[in-house]
Amino acid sequence: MTSTRLLRTTAFAVVAAAIVAVCALAVLVDARTGVTALAAFLAVGALLRAVVPESVVPGARTRTFDVVFLLALAVVLGYLSPWGNATLPAGS
Repeated sequence: MTSTRLLRTTAFAVVAAAIVAVCALAVLVDARTGVTALAAFLAVGALLRAVVPESVVPGARTRTFDVVFLLALAVVLGYLSPWGNATLPAGS
């Protein structure tokens, strides 16, 4: 296996593991922890998209768009995560 293909496979495995980890945290701990972890993974993904070569992390859009979009999602989710366990008032 070539090094680029190995890096792509590893990147895919890491993303899949991150998705499983976020889902497990949301179910086993609480929604706030799951959303916070998702925001952290998105921020790390933005950082990796900024520094890893195009051949390893393919994208349909420009690198700049991907980085800005992932960081914006991370910031918004990080800001909204305290309301992850919000409940509706009684009688609603």
